[in-house]
Amino acid sequence: MKIRPARREDAAAIAQLSRELAEHLADPDPGADSGPILELGFGANKWFDCLVAEQDGEIAGCALYCRRFEAHTRSKKLYLADLAVAKGRRGEGIGETLIEALRKEASALGCKSIVFDLWVENTTARGFYERIGAVRDSELEVYAIPVGAVPSAP
Repeated sequence: MKIRPARREDAAAIAQLSRELAEHLADPDPGADSGPILELGFGANKWFDCLVAEQDGEIAGCALYCRRFEAHTRSKKLYLADLAVAKGRRGEGIGETLIEALRKEASALGCKSIVFDLWVENTTARGFYERIGAVRDSELEVYAIPVGAVPSAP
């Protein structure tokens, strides 16, 4: 297995992996359109980086990530947006190999840690992350601020 930076020609495979991840998380199907992945991962207005696991000429998994900086702690972190492994390839060590490559990337960038969100009902992923040494940050809670109409104050 080879871990490498994603290339434009990997966009369709990344889109398929994201569909499988959405299904696993009971999220709506994002569809097969790889346009947003091409635009935001490889275009002039890049929003994310991606590592892929390639074996026998096929993409078996991917890790999408972004840089994150906190001024109040002066710390750099990598934000793991998505870790996806093809349905038929789960349990083969692909996720662990991608995380190890991401750890090396984070270290090379001088990052303090890799951070991520985890759906509370995703017990499979929780077990995976615990096995590779991830610890829950009990000091933080995840919130989402809707973009668009702001609710009126009571």
